[in-house]
Amino acid sequence: MKKFILTIVFTLIAFNSFAETSGKFNTSGMGSWEVNVMSAGKGNMSITYDGSAGLTDSNPESIFNKSTMHCIGGLTLQAGKFEDETGMCTFYLIDGEKVFIQYKGKGTGGVGGSGSFIIVGGTGKYENISGTGFSSRQNLKSQPGYASSINQMNGEFTY
Repeated sequence: MKKFILTIVFTLIAFNSFAETSGKFNTSGMGSWEVNVMSAGKGNMSITYDGSAGLTDSNPESIFNKSTMHCIGGLTLQAGKFEDETGMCTFYLIDGEKVFIQYKGKGTGGVGGSGSFIIVGGTGKYENISGTGFSSRQNLKSQPGYASSINQMNGEFTY
Protein backbone atom coordinates (compact mmCIF):
# COMPACT_ATOMS: atom_id res chain seq x y z
CA MET A 1 0.00 0.00 0.00
CA LYS A 2 2.85 2.39 0.84
CA LYS A 3 4.42 1.79 -2.59
CA PHE A 4 1.10 2.56 -4.25
CA ILE A 5 0.69 5.87 -2.36
CA LEU A 6 4.31 6.84 -3.05
CA THR A 7 3.80 6.09 -6.76
CA ILE A 8 0.73 8.36 -6.87
CA VAL A 9 2.56 11.17 -5.02
CA PHE A 10 5.59 11.00 -7.35
CA THR A 11 3.29 10.88 -10.40
CA LEU A 12 1.46 14.02 -9.24
CA ILE A 13 4.73 15.85 -8.55
CA ALA A 14 6.12 14.88 -11.95
CA PHE A 15 2.87 15.86 -13.71
CA ASN A 16 2.77 19.27 -12.02
CA SER A 17 6.42 20.01 -12.80
CA PHE A 18 5.78 19.37 -16.54
CA ALA A 19 2.41 21.16 -16.70
CA GLU A 20 2.29 24.14 -19.04
CA THR A 21 1.22 27.55 -17.91
CA SER A 22 -0.39 29.93 -20.34
CA GLY A 23 -1.80 33.39 -20.14
CA LYS A 24 -2.60 36.65 -21.82
CA PHE A 25 -1.08 40.05 -21.26
CA ASN A 26 -2.04 43.65 -22.00
CA THR A 27 0.78 46.02 -21.08
CA SER A 28 1.26 49.74 -21.51
CA GLY A 29 3.95 52.18 -20.53
CA MET A 30 6.27 54.97 -21.57
CA GLY A 31 9.83 54.87 -22.78
CA SER A 32 12.74 56.86 -24.10
CA TRP A 33 15.02 55.78 -26.95
CA GLU A 34 18.39 57.14 -28.01
CA VAL A 35 18.26 57.49 -31.81
CA ASN A 36 20.83 57.61 -34.60
CA VAL A 37 19.57 59.21 -37.80
CA MET A 38 20.97 59.35 -41.31
CA SER A 39 18.82 61.71 -43.41
CA ALA A 40 18.67 61.70 -47.20
CA GLY A 41 16.12 64.55 -47.34
CA LYS A 42 12.44 64.58 -48.41
CA GLY A 43 11.42 62.26 -45.56
CA ASN A 44 13.96 59.58 -46.48
CA MET A 45 16.18 58.39 -43.63
CA SER A 46 17.58 55.45 -41.74
CA ILE A 47 17.03 55.30 -37.97
CA THR A 48 18.42 52.99 -35.29
CA TYR A 49 17.41 53.19 -31.63
CA ASP A 50 18.23 51.76 -28.22
CA GLY A 51 16.15 52.45 -25.15
CA SER A 52 13.91 51.32 -22.30
CA ALA A 53 10.33 51.59 -21.11
CA GLY A 54 8.50 50.84 -17.88
CA LEU A 55 5.33 48.75 -18.22
CA THR A 56 2.24 47.86 -16.25
CA ASP A 57 -0.38 45.27 -17.15
CA SER A 58 -4.15 45.59 -16.89
CA ASN A 59 -3.97 42.26 -15.00
CA PRO A 60 -1.94 42.80 -11.81
CA GLU A 61 -1.13 39.04 -11.71
CA SER A 62 0.45 39.07 -15.20
CA ILE A 63 4.13 38.07 -15.40
CA PHE A 64 4.67 41.31 -17.39
CA ASN A 65 3.15 43.63 -14.76
CA LYS A 66 5.67 46.10 -13.33
CA SER A 67 8.34 45.04 -15.83
CA THR A 68 10.78 47.05 -17.87
CA MET A 69 11.80 46.42 -21.43
CA HIS A 70 15.03 47.23 -23.23
CA CYS A 71 14.75 47.32 -27.04
CA ILE A 72 17.22 47.76 -29.88
CA GLY A 73 15.88 48.21 -33.40
CA GLY A 74 15.79 50.17 -36.59
CA LEU A 75 13.77 51.25 -39.60
CA THR A 76 14.10 53.02 -42.96
CA LEU A 77 11.76 55.88 -43.86
CA GLN A 78 10.74 56.50 -47.46
CA ALA A 79 8.75 59.71 -47.93
CA GLY A 80 8.04 59.69 -44.17
CA LYS A 81 6.65 56.12 -44.00
CA PHE A 82 8.27 52.86 -42.93
CA GLU A 83 7.35 49.20 -43.42
CA ASP A 84 10.58 47.54 -42.29
CA GLU A 85 10.94 48.19 -38.56
CA THR A 86 12.67 45.26 -36.84
CA GLY A 87 14.28 44.66 -33.48
CA MET A 88 14.45 42.71 -30.27
CA CYS A 89 13.44 43.45 -26.69
CA THR A 90 14.35 42.00 -23.33
CA PHE A 91 11.66 42.20 -20.65
CA TYR A 92 13.06 42.38 -17.12
CA LEU A 93 10.32 40.81 -14.99
CA ILE A 94 9.65 41.65 -11.37
CA ASP A 95 10.61 38.09 -10.31
CA GLY A 96 14.15 38.63 -11.68
CA GLU A 97 13.71 36.55 -14.84
CA LYS A 98 13.83 37.75 -18.47
CA VAL A 99 11.68 37.21 -21.57
CA PHE A 100 12.90 37.96 -25.12
CA ILE A 101 10.86 39.02 -28.16
CA GLN A 102 11.49 39.79 -31.82
CA TYR A 103 9.25 42.34 -33.51
CA LYS A 104 8.48 43.94 -36.84
CA GLY A 105 6.25 46.85 -37.74
CA LYS A 106 5.26 49.73 -39.96
CA GLY A 107 4.09 53.31 -39.48
CA THR A 108 4.77 57.00 -40.00
CA GLY A 109 7.92 58.80 -38.91
CA GLY A 110 7.41 61.09 -35.91
CA VAL A 111 3.87 59.77 -35.33
CA GLY A 112 4.08 56.09 -34.38
CA GLY A 113 3.68 52.57 -35.61
CA SER A 114 2.32 49.12 -34.98
CA GLY A 115 3.27 45.55 -35.67
CA SER A 116 3.56 41.99 -34.46
CA PHE A 117 6.01 40.13 -32.28
CA ILE A 118 6.96 36.62 -31.27
CA ILE A 119 8.28 35.55 -27.89
CA VAL A 120 11.53 33.70 -28.61
CA GLY A 121 12.59 32.58 -25.12
CA GLY A 122 13.45 33.53 -21.60
CA THR A 123 15.49 32.67 -18.53
CA GLY A 124 14.84 30.39 -15.57
CA LYS A 125 11.28 29.12 -15.41
CA TYR A 126 10.55 31.05 -18.64
CA GLU A 127 13.36 29.36 -20.60
CA ASN A 128 10.86 27.64 -22.92
CA ILE A 129 8.29 30.46 -23.11
CA SER A 130 6.70 31.08 -26.49
CA GLY A 131 3.91 33.27 -27.76
CA THR A 132 2.76 36.00 -30.11
CA GLY A 133 1.28 39.44 -29.89
CA PHE A 134 0.59 42.88 -31.27
CA SER A 135 2.29 46.15 -30.34
CA SER A 136 1.72 49.82 -31.05
CA ARG A 137 3.33 53.08 -30.06
CA GLN A 138 2.52 56.74 -30.19
CA ASN A 139 5.48 59.08 -30.42
CA LEU A 140 5.73 62.05 -28.04
CA LYS A 141 7.77 65.25 -28.27
CA SER A 142 11.29 64.74 -27.00
CA GLN A 143 14.71 66.35 -26.78
CA PRO A 144 17.03 66.12 -29.81
CA GLY A 145 18.71 62.72 -30.22
CA TYR A 146 15.94 60.89 -28.36
CA ALA A 147 12.47 59.57 -29.08
CA SER A 148 9.83 59.20 -26.38
CA SER A 149 6.74 57.08 -26.78
CA ILE A 150 3.65 55.52 -25.24
CA ASN A 151 3.86 51.77 -25.88
CA GLN A 152 1.14 49.12 -25.78
CA MET A 153 1.65 45.38 -26.16
CA ASN A 154 -0.81 42.53 -25.87
CA GLY A 155 -0.62 38.85 -26.62
CA GLU A 156 -0.59 35.30 -25.37
CA PHE A 157 2.15 33.06 -23.99
CA THR A 158 2.82 29.49 -22.88
CA TYR A 159 5.70 28.17 -20.77
